[in-house]
Amino acid sequence: MYAEKMEFYKSLKAIFLHIDNAEKAFLSQFRLSVPRFYTLYHIYNHPGINYIDLTDLLLCTKSNTTRIVRSLQKEGLIDRKNHPDDGRSFQLFLTDAGKDLYERIYPQYLAHINWLMSHFTDAELNRYSLVSYSIENTLAEAILGGNSGQTELPSRTTQEIQEQSFPLNCEVEMSVYQGEKPNYSNLFKGE
Repeated sequence: MYAEKMEFYKSLKAIFLHIDNAEKAFLSQFRLSVPRFYTLYHIYNHPGINYIDLTDLLLCTKSNTTRIVRSLQKEGLIDRKNHPDDGRSFQLFLTDAGKDLYERIYPQYLAHINWLMSHFTDAELNRYSLVSYSIENTLAEAILGGNSGQTELPSRTTQEIQEQSFPLNCEVEMSVYQGEKPNYSNLFKGE
């Protein structure tokens, strides 16, 4: 069983690396890294967001968030303002240049994802989305819920997974953009 677990893990890691490399290559043409793009994404979708909430959405440390924000500030893409109700806190906004850049990139980013996912049939997308969603939630619960991996999690048969319907474009209500437990499936949703 250990060998099967390792092969499965290697496959998941390889999938992530393929997607990550494709995303890095796409964003590099705009001189953006993945974290810088998602910083623009979150500030665009949550104007006035604070550092703590942005850090939670980026799934990184506060020092990394600060470094990314400072870099984008220096380039004139982000503006930082004092919070009107809390003098110790800051709100983050995109500048006009930041909005222009984001609005120029995002439609192309969605087209890139559409092209990448177009290599699968609708039936494959349906089946893989359900399986991926199940994997994601199981691992998120294990990692964020403090599960050491020693307890058996409920499993489902392949037949049960194939019989359930799942939206083709992953438009399940995901929580990552509401500041709850991370759920990466929403990255493929064109919000």
